[in-house]
Amino acid sequence: MVWIALLATAVIGCGFVNPRPVPPARTCADWSRLNADQRLQTAEAFIPPELMTSVRERQHLPPDTADAEVFAAVGSSFDKVCELERRPGLMLTEIVASLYP
Repeated sequence: MVWIALLATAVIGCGFVNPRPVPPARTCADWSRLNADQRLQTAEAFIPPELMTSVRERQHLPPDTADAEVFAAVGSSFDKVCELERRPGLMLTEIVASLYP
């Protein structure tokens, strides 16, 4: 019985039970069709909590900047990159990986 409790603790502790949801596969074309609320939700889905410090630094935001402002800045970055790249099929995951390594 003890080993069952240990296994359950290990599984829960490793995040196997409630892993972070994977952001939806979105392209620049998808991004352009979203309304403001959907854009904010999408930006939030792409930035995990452990990346927030890096995003604040890369966006030149103070450490105490509210999360909603950080996600809005990420959304602005999506806008700029999608506009400059002019590649409708560019995946937002590629943008996140290049901007916030």
